[in-house]
Amino acid sequence: MQNDPEAPPARVGKWIAERSVTVETLRPYLGDVVPSTLDGYDGLLVLGGSMGALDDHIGTWLPQVRSLVRHSVDADRPVFGICLGIQIISAACGGVVERGNTPELGVGWIDVTDDGRDDAVMGQLPTRAQVPQMHRDGVAHPPLGATVLATSPFYPVQALRIGTRVYGVQGHPEIDASVMARWGDESEADILEGTGKTLEDAVEELSASQDAIEDSWRPVFHAWADLVVEYAGG
Repeated sequence: MQNDPEAPPARVGKWIAERSVTVETLRPYLGDVVPSTLDGYDGLLVLGGSMGALDDHIGTWLPQVRSLVRHSVDADRPVFGICLGIQIISAACGGVVERGNTPELGVGWIDVTDDGRDDAVMGQLPTRAQVPQMHRDGVAHPPLGATVLATSPFYPVQALRIGTRVYGVQGHPEIDASVMARWGDESEADILEGTGKTLEDAVEELSASQDAIEDSWRPVFHAWADLVVEYAGG
C-alpha cells in the first residue's frame, strides 16, 4: 500500500521478491481501490508518506487503509508497516500517535530490545542497528498487547509486533540515498529545521551507510516474507 508517490517499496520490494513473493503495489492517491480485506492476498506492506496516520483530509483513503489493517491484524495476517505504516497500524489498533519533540533525519541508531533479539523477524538485526529516518510523528503509546522490539532515545517505539505476523518499524529501511535525495520539500521543512541538518547532510550520511544498512535489514524482510510464504501455504 503506497501512500505517497515519493515513498515506493524501493529496496524492500526487491528483498521480499527475493523470497518468491510477488509484490503488487496499490496507489490509492491515484485512485486504486483499497480492499476491505486481504482476500486474494497473503500479506500487506504499508508504506510511508508525508501525512499523518489520521490526516484523512490529506489522504482521503486513510480510513480504508486503517480498516484493512485492523481487519488483517485481528486475523493475524502478515502485515508490515514502515514509518507512516507503523503509525497507521498503531492508530488502527488503539495506540497513540503523536508528534515528537525532536524530529529524526538521516541515519539513526536503534537498539533492539530483549524481546526483539528473541523475535524471528527483528532478531535478524544486530543488537544496535542503523536505519534511515525522516519523521516527526511517532508511536507514543503502542496498542494494548503490542511488543516493542526496538527503541531509541527520542522515539521509544522504533519497532513493534502484534500477534505473531504483524510488524512495524519507524525508520525507512527501504530507501537508499537516491530516494532520500527526492525528499525534503516544503512539507518536511519542520523536520529539516528541527534537526539542524540539511537534506544534503542526510543524503551524505545514507550514501556512506546504505550498503551496511542493506546487509542488516535484508534478512529482516526475508524473514517476514517467509512468514507470508508460510501463511500462503496454509
